[in-house]
Amino acid sequence: MKYKHSNLGDPDADLYLEKLKLLMKEEAPYESPDLTLPKLAKSLQMPAYLLSQLINERLNQNFSDFINSYRVKQAQQMLVDPEGQKQKIASIAYDCGFNTLSAFNLAFKKHAQMTPSQYRKKHLVAK
Repeated sequence: MKYKHSNLGDPDADLYLEKLKLLMKEEAPYESPDLTLPKLAKSLQMPAYLLSQLINERLNQNFSDFINSYRVKQAQQMLVDPEGQKQKIASIAYDCGFNTLSAFNLAFKKHAQMTPSQYRKKHLVAK
């Protein structure tokens, strides 16, 4: 077990997980391209190593994948939104917190199993 000396018990983990999900939903910290594990931990008032453990053990993801999943989800909504359809894909990528278009494309393909342009085209045809 990777975290055998940790002091993050189940009740604490459940509480922190709820706080994390609420923060992500209400404040969208993932939109900041310079978001780091320590910054996110600070906003949750918890040590970074515990946040890392929480994401790894409870969500079976690393920090980068966790943040990118929120960014990709937001990008997916923007790609098919009538206003978002007028935006260039690169603009959507930066709005969602990605630093580069290549990082966006990699993350998008990993999470959505298709490129952003394929996603947009597929969902525009479906409407």
